[in-house]
Amino acid sequence: MAKFNKSLVASAVAVAFGVSVGLAQAGTKELVEKMYELGKINDAEYKELSEAAKPADNELIGKYKGGFKWATADGSSKFQIAGRIQADYYDYNHDLEEDTFGMRRVYFGVKGQIDNIWKFEATTNLDSNELEYGFVNYSTTKAANVRLGAQKFYAGFEEGTSSRYTDFLERSVADGLQPGKQIGIQIFGEPVKKTFFYALGYYNGEGKNADESGNTADGKDQMFAVAYNAAGVLGGQKDLVAHVGYATSSGSRATPGGTREVFSIDGEARGDTFGSVRIIAGANEFTQDHNNVSLVLAKGPYKLQSERTTVSFDAVSGAGVAQNDSVKATYTSITWMITGEDYASAYKMTGMGGIKPKNPVTKSGGMGAWEIGYRNSKWDAQDVAGAGAYVGATRVTSDTIGLKWIPNEKVRFMLNQVTTKYNDFTQVAGAQGSEKAIILRSQLDF
Repeated sequence: MAKFNKSLVASAVAVAFGVSVGLAQAGTKELVEKMYELGKINDAEYKELSEAAKPADNELIGKYKGGFKWATADGSSKFQIAGRIQADYYDYNHDLEEDTFGMRRVYFGVKGQIDNIWKFEATTNLDSNELEYGFVNYSTTKAANVRLGAQKFYAGFEEGTSSRYTDFLERSVADGLQPGKQIGIQIFGEPVKKTFFYALGYYNGEGKNADESGNTADGKDQMFAVAYNAAGVLGGQKDLVAHVGYATSSGSRATPGGTREVFSIDGEARGDTFGSVRIIAGANEFTQDHNNVSLVLAKGPYKLQSERTTVSFDAVSGAGVAQNDSVKATYTSITWMITGEDYASAYKMTGMGGIKPKNPVTKSGGMGAWEIGYRNSKWDAQDVAGAGAYVGATRVTSDTIGLKWIPNEKVRFMLNQVTTKYNDFTQVAGAQGSEKAIILRSQLDF
């Protein structure tokens, strides 16, 4: 039988065998299967109709499976619409910050694959009208990927975790020292699945969507990272994670036009800006080195996660940061899935993925997944403050208590209480000495 329109196949079968309207409206494949089960068609007819109902290799087939996705019948090419909506509420214990509802992220984009080897993503933040990701990725094996464009370079476990899946509403102050999203090229891979990961990067170093700023002092950042999960050598238990990672990067910067702010750090409740590093006029060039060590231990529904990040600065000439001045930040968090989901099922070597509730909320009921957590973060800028290029508190401690409800894998609600204390609060916006905040997030990703 020559191939022909599948809807005609369904109609013909329905008419020929007098099936019900409801069954006739089912997919062609399902209809043929049902006719065969009912004995309405013999083996030869079943084979012939099944062949006719097969989609062409290049025909797009749509489905919902962890997102809205379309793929060719042979699976070699695919794409999906992807995004997230995060709506927050902030309530501070002082009047120097607004108690307000706000949109944290409104991402929308597409990502996909062509001929099994070419992958791509183009995602923008509609709330800020900024490009978040825009890259092309070449890969024939998971052991080696070559990615060029605007992307996230691996610099630490928390940074590698999508904002969809972070333990708390905001990342730690240690993450504020990460290079974050950059434009450049990255070679990375996972030669041994969930056991060994590596990455090499070369990028502008000027931040998200930023071109090189200097025409003479324009050295790119060079980055290297490795991660190892020792769960296999510790018995290979499926609910175990024993992750250790290291990332480092280094590059030079220009200071055209005089003083340049290298970075500023907001608190973990997005309230006070408690520290900023500046290179003062006269330092025509400076280097910046980044180092991160991460540790993740998880067993079943319990997880311990900790990182230490250090950024060192060295001005080549003039005033500004002295030799090898640095800023350090650490955090340690403990989380517990009260409803029993295990973290290993969501673990990726570059960061945590999403938790799938054992009992998701549906029209029929369900309680979803529930998690509680605690994080302690420390910020230390005493070294760089001595060079006169730092403004803010030199030592900061933040404590966050969090409650999370995950009705299903695409929706979650988070409630955090954040308490931040400053050692020298006169240097902090507001000069309060401490800040307490209650923050709430509702999120849906697709």
